[in-house]
Amino acid sequence: MDYNIFDEWPTEDEFAKANGLTKRQVAQMRSKPDGLPFAKRGRQIIIHMPTARDWLMKRLHHPNPTRGRGARK
Repeated sequence: MDYNIFDEWPTEDEFAKANGLTKRQVAQMRSKPDGLPFAKRGRQIIIHMPTARDWLMKRLHHPNPTRGRGARK
């Protein structure tokens, strides 16, 4: 069984391209205090895909169900 531990760790460039983002957008996501988790492999920034999915899921916004119903009765 061949398993490369880095299969789930794309570089920042690969991550950006795969998700329709620019490298700058990914860097901005990483730079926030609660930003996108990442690691370094030498000088390369790598991003763990399962962790990135979890990070994004925690940031989902749910619309207020009472908005848009019109005036209250």
